[in-house]
Amino acid sequence: MKTSRAGASLRVLMVTPGFHPIKGGTETVVWNLSVELNRRGEHVDVLTFNMDQKWYPKWRGKTERFNGINVFRIPALRVPSTRLNPGIHLIPGRFTNLLKQYDVIHFHEMDFSFPLFSFFVSKPKVFHLHGLGWSKMSHLRKIILRHVADFYISLTRRMERDLAELGIPRSRIVHLPNAVDIDMFRPGGVKEDDLLLYLGRIVPEKGLHILIKSLRYLEKSVRLVIVGPASSPTYYERILKLTQGRNEKGKHKITYVGVISQAEVIKWYQKASVFVCPSFYEPLGIVNLEAMSCETPVVASNVGGIPEAIQNGRNGILVPPGNVVELARSIQYLLDNPQIRKKIGKEGRRRVTENFSVEIITERLCRIYNQMIA
Repeated sequence: MKTSRAGASLRVLMVTPGFHPIKGGTETVVWNLSVELNRRGEHVDVLTFNMDQKWYPKWRGKTERFNGINVFRIPALRVPSTRLNPGIHLIPGRFTNLLKQYDVIHFHEMDFSFPLFSFFVSKPKVFHLHGLGWSKMSHLRKIILRHVADFYISLTRRMERDLAELGIPRSRIVHLPNAVDIDMFRPGGVKEDDLLLYLGRIVPEKGLHILIKSLRYLEKSVRLVIVGPASSPTYYERILKLTQGRNEKGKHKITYVGVISQAEVIKWYQKASVFVCPSFYEPLGIVNLEAMSCETPVVASNVGGIPEAIQNGRNGILVPPGNVVELARSIQYLLDNPQIRKKIGKEGRRRVTENFSVEIITERLCRIYNQMIA
């Protein structure tokens, strides 16, 4: 179905602090939605800060076309992080005139840099929250959040309740989970026995150290492949020491491949016996959905919105966060039972296809846009 105003295509501006070449869950979601909306006949552009690494902007702007999508990269100045900062990481250069050319302004991520400086632009606005952490928010941030948008998109039902507790009316909150391109993330190739895969930023909250420590409790020898950017230098050094110590013992082999292309990422998803997400917090966990879409069984922490995607024992296994023994036990169980791995993998694919495909989620997003404009 085509969203339109009297037969015309909608003009939507996706506004996100980071975009390609920065890699992350939010950047992936923005890209997936933009591509699918354009494929449906809508006109979608992206507004972002001109930076290759968060939060280090360049004080010069540029416009480029990236795989068929116009990307406006705005110059900015970095703002020091303090307790009094109301959620602004960067001070943007001129950009508000650009917003007036669109029917809908779609903000992404829990950063107020763009939303706050767009306050006086009278356009329908939606704030797509990819994480909240509202219990730790200052009173000022809560006030700003309540007034920067007309509608709020929550990834999970839990986040929906949190937004309501912040004072945002239920009528302005819409539940819309992350989406996966199931045609791109699909089963393929041959599974490698005893191959574990971790994909994500190398930061403490992602719990990679828990995964590495859990290897000592595994009976089988495994190969662990780590994919993702080293976003925290101090933590990365810690991971290197843990990796070196584990490799020197000889039983397991850990390989860090860094940041790789999406095509290579998909191959690792397809090849892995088990995908592991040991996070201490995840709003929803798009990496889990991508692995499930490739029919790779997932062992993930029972935190955040992960239980809304993974049904324990059916299309994945949930474990308590930070528990190395339980994590190892769940991994071992899947390694020892190839038929169960296969069954869980197929159930995971079915779960994503029926509930989290980019086609289904984009259709729902178009209805949100229609509601905003109406």
